[in-house]
Amino acid sequence: MKKTILTAAVLLLAWSLSAAVTVTAPLKQATVFLNGAELLQQAQLQLAKGDNEILIEGLSPQINHQSLQVALSGGVIVSSYEYGIDYLSADKKLFSTKALEDSLAAAKNELSAVKDELATLQKMQELLQTGVGHSLNTDGVGLSSETIEKNITYYQKRALQLASQKTETERRKTVLDERISLLQKQIRQNGTQNARRSGVLSLVVNSPLKQTVSAEVKYFTPAASWHPTYDLNITSVNQPVSLVMKAHVQQTTGLDWQKVRLTLSTGSPARSNQAPELATWWLRQQQPVVYGRQVRTYAAKAAVEPMMLMADAVAEDESAAETSLRSSSRQNTVEQYVETNAQQLSMEYAIDLPYTILGNGKEQTIALLEKKIENVEYKWYTAPRVDQQAYLTANIRGWEQLDLLDGNANLTYNGTFYGQTWLAANPNGEQLRLTLGDDPQIAVKREKMQDYTVRKTVGQSQTVTYAWKTTLRNSKKEVVQLTLKDQYPVSTAKEIQVALGDKTTRWTDNNTEKGILTYDLTLQPGEQQEIVLVYTVKYPKDWNVNL
Repeated sequence: MKKTILTAAVLLLAWSLSAAVTVTAPLKQATVFLNGAELLQQAQLQLAKGDNEILIEGLSPQINHQSLQVALSGGVIVSSYEYGIDYLSADKKLFSTKALEDSLAAAKNELSAVKDELATLQKMQELLQTGVGHSLNTDGVGLSSETIEKNITYYQKRALQLASQKTETERRKTVLDERISLLQKQIRQNGTQNARRSGVLSLVVNSPLKQTVSAEVKYFTPAASWHPTYDLNITSVNQPVSLVMKAHVQQTTGLDWQKVRLTLSTGSPARSNQAPELATWWLRQQQPVVYGRQVRTYAAKAAVEPMMLMADAVAEDESAAETSLRSSSRQNTVEQYVETNAQQLSMEYAIDLPYTILGNGKEQTIALLEKKIENVEYKWYTAPRVDQQAYLTANIRGWEQLDLLDGNANLTYNGTFYGQTWLAANPNGEQLRLTLGDDPQIAVKREKMQDYTVRKTVGQSQTVTYAWKTTLRNSKKEVVQLTLKDQYPVSTAKEIQVALGDKTTRWTDNNTEKGILTYDLTLQPGEQQEIVLVYTVKYPKDWNVNL
């Protein structure tokens, strides 16, 4: 580190002694990736014929050196260039922060005076009390009643004055303490803007004639990022869903981006660009792991995971009305200034508006896109084995036309906030399912049917029968289309046999690979339905099976 500082100091000294012309390159454009940003800065150079030494200041101190590109107009040739950091610029303070520090110093001085005033008032109260007490308790000297009365009157008046002054002074102290605390917090918040270092580019260029040319400096910096969130507003299940995509942009590049053109890209240049290679996959026998008296053996194939029944799961064969997507008809929105461009490996959102984003790391939110999603199919969904709630979902076809990314979505119903959901922009099925929240008016209860649950041992085999009943009740005043998913175990070995019982309610679909039964139900207002699942598992009696 010391060597780096010394090298930079020597470089700066050499620059200062030379005849180099120093210019500042304002930031003109920023392409922000999910991680990192590409910055474009421009400067006007006045060149003499022949060789010229130029210093371009105001670059970010955090750059990827390999990404640095310099382009000059007018047939100028760049003979050499070198990037360094101006460590001396760390002594510079922003005007706003300097004003805050001056206010803080003044408040601290005033607080010190107030504390001295309080100490003086406290001492005066003690002296007053001591003096009156002494005058009323003199040894061998009698006091007239008139004198005693005057002393008491004076003490009472003066004591009240001192108490009032002390109360007012303590109030001033409280106000100053609060002001000092707020000033300190604000200065800490602006801390990343203070003591900034500056990147400096040293150029040696050759110009064919005396002229003024434009210089562009482009480079990648890891000190910026953005991520999307969404607002989903529903007015009723008969109306379209209003979707607003918001971009949260933040940067700590050491520069304040003042009125720059922003482009948001879904690419990630910082990640590895090396395609992965496969190594040999060696299979070995796994030994049982002993826990006390129990022996647990890890099967070659994992057991069915309950999480596959999450409320956001999407069945590929679900039917839904075709969804047409159109832009919001409202005018004067940011969307009319956003140009969406599909690149080979990413999506870009170019915003034709100037933006100012400070380099303090605080997120700035931009309402990027607004869409009306029409002809949405609203359905209720429940997976009572893992969650005995019914969720209202919006099933959308043609979701790929939205050009979305994964992100959190805020749910509102007629403007009232109802929580958050996760918007998965690349679902496995043909449609996008948005979980809009649980509906307490659809009651779901799954319970074991004890009369049908049986365990038997015959010879070397053990047979276990389980029966589950799910009760659904629609307390709404409207017809409800509901999809219910239930689950039975799937065997990972030929010695384990699984069979569905005859009393199992007939299903709409049976995914035998995952052991998931799907029921598409229609519940009339006030109607109650029951779904029964019965399955039998047969396995060697000396086996320990995770039922």
